[in-house]
Amino acid sequence: MVGEKARSGLPRAVVESAVSVLCLVVQTGPDRGRNIPLDGSPVSIGRGQDQALQLNDGAVSRHHLTVRASPDGTSLVISEITGVNPCWTLREGTRVELRPGEALPVGTAFTLGNTTLRVEEIHHAEPRAKRSGRPSRTVELDATQVIGQRRGKNHLAALAALGDRLARCGSLQAVYRSATDWAVETIPGARALLLTSTGDDVLGAASAETIGDLALSSAILKRVLAERRAFLLGDLLAEPDLAERKSVQMRGLVGAMAAPAEHLIFYVEWGPAEASRGRHGEDTLLLLVCAAQLVAALGDNAEERKQLKAAARSRASGRPGALRMIGASAAMRKLEVFLERVAPTNSTVLLFGESGTGKELAAETIHALSLRKQAPFVAINCAAIAENLLESELFGHERGAFTGAVAQHDGVFTRAHGGTLFMDEVGELSPAAQARMLRVLENHTLTRVGGTKVITIDVRLIAATHRDLAKMVSEGTFRQDLLYRLCVIQTRLPPLRERREDIPALAAHFVESLGESIGRRVTDFTAEALAVLGRYSWPGNVRELRNVIERALVLGDGPTLDVDDLAPELAHAAPLTTAPAKPQSPGAVAVRPLSELEREAIDAALVATGGNKARAAALLGIDRSTLYRKLKDHGLR
Repeated sequence: MVGEKARSGLPRAVVESAVSVLCLVVQTGPDRGRNIPLDGSPVSIGRGQDQALQLNDGAVSRHHLTVRASPDGTSLVISEITGVNPCWTLREGTRVELRPGEALPVGTAFTLGNTTLRVEEIHHAEPRAKRSGRPSRTVELDATQVIGQRRGKNHLAALAALGDRLARCGSLQAVYRSATDWAVETIPGARALLLTSTGDDVLGAASAETIGDLALSSAILKRVLAERRAFLLGDLLAEPDLAERKSVQMRGLVGAMAAPAEHLIFYVEWGPAEASRGRHGEDTLLLLVCAAQLVAALGDNAEERKQLKAAARSRASGRPGALRMIGASAAMRKLEVFLERVAPTNSTVLLFGESGTGKELAAETIHALSLRKQAPFVAINCAAIAENLLESELFGHERGAFTGAVAQHDGVFTRAHGGTLFMDEVGELSPAAQARMLRVLENHTLTRVGGTKVITIDVRLIAATHRDLAKMVSEGTFRQDLLYRLCVIQTRLPPLRERREDIPALAAHFVESLGESIGRRVTDFTAEALAVLGRYSWPGNVRELRNVIERALVLGDGPTLDVDDLAPELAHAAPLTTAPAKPQSPGAVAVRPLSELEREAIDAALVATGGNKARAAALLGIDRSTLYRKLKDHGLR
C-alpha cells in the first residue's frame, strides 16, 4: 500500500476515484474552446449540420474526417479523411500531412482548414456517494460541450450556444448572419430572417436550401407590428392572405413565427421536413423571443467593439477617426494635405482617378473633416443607374410622373440636404441630366421630375470620374459650362502602381480588417509574398489588392501569409523591365514614334502571356478595355 502511494503521489482512494476521458479540444479557429469526448465509436468532424463536431470554418469540408479513440484509450485514431484541404501536424518542426490509420497520442495538435485541434486527456473525480452505495444527487455537465451543441430539445442550452456564437462576432453583420444560421439549425427552420423594426428591410437571412422569391407571412408581421408581441402560426394554409400563394403551396410551408425586439424582428418559417425534426410550439416561440432580445443586445455590443477597434487604430496612427487613407508614400502625404485643406470649405471638388483608387473614401474623408460632418453623406454611382431612371434618382419624382411612380420619391440632392453628395462616374451623365445638374449648381434649387414646386437645397458636391472630361468636351459629349462648375478644386488620386511602398501597409490593414470575419488570424507575411505583391502592376488598384488578400485568407491556412496563398497569376504578372539602351555615338539622338513603341510593348505583353489579354493588360498596367481599344487602333488581334 505504501509503495503504491509513493509511486502515484496520491492516496489510493483518490487514485481509484479518478476517471480519465480522452477528448478532442478546439485550440484555434472560430470554435475555439469547444471539445468533444472520444470513445471507441466514430466521431465525424466537418462543417455539416449532421457532424458530431460541427465547425464554423469555411475552409473545412461538410464532412472532413472521422476519428475515434484507440482500444486502449491512449490515443486518437484517424479513420478516414475526405476533406478537400489536407489535415496536417508538426513533427520536429516539419509540417506532415496526416493519413487514415495514423494514431495521434495525447498532446498532439493537428490542423484542418483554419482550425487547430488537440488530443487531451481530462481527469474527472467520481462522486463519493456513488462509491458508498447511496443514491447521488450530483449532476455534472460539460459546459463547453453543452454550448457547442447544434441541436437538441434543451432550449436553455440552445440559447447559451447562440450567446456564445454572437459574443465572438466582431461586427453587426456577423451577428445577424450567425443568428439566422443558428435559427435554421436549432428551431429548426427552412428560412430565418432578421428584419428592421418596421418589417421593411432585411438585416440578415439564412436558409436550409436555395429559396426563390417568397413573400413573408404578412398576417404574422401585421400582428407583430400592430401589437409588438410574438406570434406563431402553426398552419399557414389556414391564413386567408397566404393560402392562395403559389410559392407557399409549391414549397409546402407549414408554419411561421416572429418575435419583436428593440430595432428588429426575428422571423422563422418551416416546412414538413423541419416539422418532422422538431416541435414548433409555445416553448419554441419563447426561445425565439429570448433569441431576439439576445441578438439586439449583443449586436449593439459587436458594433461598439468594431468602433472601438477603429478608434484605437486611428489613435495609434495619430490621425482623426474619420481619416482612414492608408499609406505613407509621398503621393499619399500630398493627397492627405489636399483633403485636409479643402475639407473646411464648401467648394465643389472633382476627383480624377482610376477605378479602385479610393475616390469614395477620399470623399468621405472630406465630409468627415468638414463642418457638415453631422449631416448626411450620400453617395451615388452615375454609371450604375439606367439612363431612364437617372434624373429621377438625382432630382426625385412626383407621384404619377411616369408608369410605376406610385409614390413621391426624393432624389439624392434632397436626401443630402445640409450635407455632402458624392457623385461617382459623373462623366456618364446623359445630356439632359447634365443640363439639370448645371441649373442645380448655379441656383441651388431643383424641381422633381413631373413636378412644378421649386425646392431649395444646400449640398456640398464632390464629383469623381476616371474619364478625360476635357476630351469629352471637345468631342461634344460633356458640357463645358458644367465642367467649369465641377472643377473648382480638383486633384488626381494616384494608382497603386505609383505608390508601391504603401502595399505592405495596405495588405496588413486588409488582413486585420478581414481576418476576424473570415476566421483566420495572420500575424506576418513572408518576404516572397510581399515581393510578389510589390511586383504586380495592380490594374484594379486598392480594390483589387483587398480582393487578393481576402482570397488568400479564405484559401490559405496558418498564421503566416505565404506566396502559395496568393493567386497564381500574380506571380507570373510582373511588370515589364526596360531593356538597356544601345550605346549611341556622341551627339547622336535616336527618336522613335510613340505609336511604334506602344505597338511593340503590346506585342511583347501578348507573347509573354500566351495571348491572354487580361494578363497582358495587367503587365502593361492598363485596363482591359484600354487594351482592346489599342489593339483596334494598331490593327492587332
